Amino acid sequence: MLAFTVLTPVGRQAHAQTASAATVSAPDLIYENARVYTVNAKFELAQAVAIRGDKIVAVGSTAEIRRLAGPQTKVVDLAGKPLLPGFADNHVHLGGPLQPWKYGGMIGELPAWIRGADTIPKVLEAIKGQVATLPKGSWIVGELSREQWPNGTLPGRIDFDKVAPDNPVAIARGPHTLLVNSAALKAARITRETTAEGGEIVHGPDGEPNGKILESARRLIWEVMPPETREGGGGKEASLAEWHKLFTQLVDLGVTSVNIAGVRPADLKLVQEMYDRWGDELPRAVVQVRLWPGYDHHADPEIGVKESIAEVDALPDPKTIFTHPKLKAGAIKMSIDGGLSAPIMWTTKPYENRPGFHGEQRIPDSVFYRVAKRAHERGWQLGIHVMGDGAVVMVVDQLERIYKEVPGKDDTRDYLHHVAVMPPESTMKKMGKLHINVASQPGFLLALGSYADEALSPYDEAHQDPSRSLLNHGVRVSYGSDAGPYGPIAGIYAAVTRRGWNDVVHGAEEAVTVPEAIEMHTLEPAYFNFEEAVRGSIEPGKLADLVVLDTDPMTIDPVRIQDIKIERTIIGGKEIFAR
Repeated sequence: MLAFTVLTPVGRQAHAQTASAATVSAPDLIYENARVYTVNAKFELAQAVAIRGDKIVAVGSTAEIRRLAGPQTKVVDLAGKPLLPGFADNHVHLGGPLQPWKYGGMIGELPAWIRGADTIPKVLEAIKGQVATLPKGSWIVGELSREQWPNGTLPGRIDFDKVAPDNPVAIARGPHTLLVNSAALKAARITRETTAEGGEIVHGPDGEPNGKILESARRLIWEVMPPETREGGGGKEASLAEWHKLFTQLVDLGVTSVNIAGVRPADLKLVQEMYDRWGDELPRAVVQVRLWPGYDHHADPEIGVKESIAEVDALPDPKTIFTHPKLKAGAIKMSIDGGLSAPIMWTTKPYENRPGFHGEQRIPDSVFYRVAKRAHERGWQLGIHVMGDGAVVMVVDQLERIYKEVPGKDDTRDYLHHVAVMPPESTMKKMGKLHINVASQPGFLLALGSYADEALSPYDEAHQDPSRSLLNHGVRVSYGSDAGPYGPIAGIYAAVTRRGWNDVVHGAEEAVTVPEAIEMHTLEPAYFNFEEAVRGSIEPGKLADLVVLDTDPMTIDPVRIQDIKIERTIIGGKEIFAR
């Protein structure tokens, strides 16, 4: 990553980025008297930025840039506050509004009826209230937050049966765990003999399902739930309204561009419609196309292979999918293994708390290979969910094979989402050699760091989310949020301090510097999406996507980064948010 150079006053190198009044028409907008962290090739510090239209036209000292002003130029004095490139988030899901949280927000606001239920008695009382208002046999669907509900405290079948014997109950805890009662198990025909590839039906001491359903096994429940109770069951308008609110909140957190990590081909038109309605006030978006070739949606993955390849073949050219200027088609996404919170990620070593258990593989090797190869043949980039190191090894090996078989793929910029468990040395070397990048989410350390204790050895736990090790092997890393906590400030804080929500430090040797963390939340996501020439740093000719902070992250104790507030968010030269 780049070194950090401060030039105060602005020296010759920064001056070279500043055009003269004779060659630059008067800008529309000037931000001056700021600490401008350009994130250019030398990470230079400037004082002012001039903008015309949606582009940056000059960067330099306040005196230099002020000379460019015309009678109609708006000049904003930032009183010494830091001005950075707009933050990018490499992993956002379309969902409901953010839950308020200290470090930003968690995706998907909890249903009102269960909000605040942070003990099993409170959860059961909330479910009892639903039973009283719903017809007998109606499904009760809700969600619990991961932070308040570690695995050892979760309610299950026996608990739910006490208050809802006749109503199927399905309560999600995060994005990888579903908690159900006997009525839901009966509806799905799940018994003590039922198995599910790519997931797990957890059993109690009596050998019966205890109500905890993980990863691909959740498909058995989803298939029998009424459509209106599933995600998006509220209809198109409800979904669009939720997405709009979520994206507006992201702008308030300083986010000027996002990578939407997975939209089904049939729903791409809904993203287009959202931007046709509200695009002026939303961040730029690169949209990944989600494929489900594995066990999540198919008991027989061979059916998934055929369906996914047919979907790839039916997709238009990536450059023609969207017409809104803020939208762009990105990579194909598939999910190889499970998550950290269940935990059910696929690891090369057995789990510390479950001898012989290595997690679950949601997509078999041959299935991934065939679908990924077809995607490459059709000109698509790949962005693949891999949480455990077993999944990383498989995907890297299969990509190496595909690169040899599909010619003309010298700059694919394929990347791996997550990589929560440090891969073997040989795999990291191969990733650096093949230019397979990593879209990491350091906020997992905040929200989920303690979950790693359940599965990983002390050494591997200390190297979870291994940014430093990846960088040392020449792997490019970008940062984002996934299922929260949202907000790049949370990501920067976590990446630099490695602290969890309970202030436990998870592997200080994998920490990065503040400049590196900023770059991985600005320029690196642009690189992943082939857009480093147009955004990601503050340089003439690039898009005027900027963020103003109330405190300088470079000059304070890193522990205080968590308290930094967003003052302004500028997208294309327009202030979309101001505190």
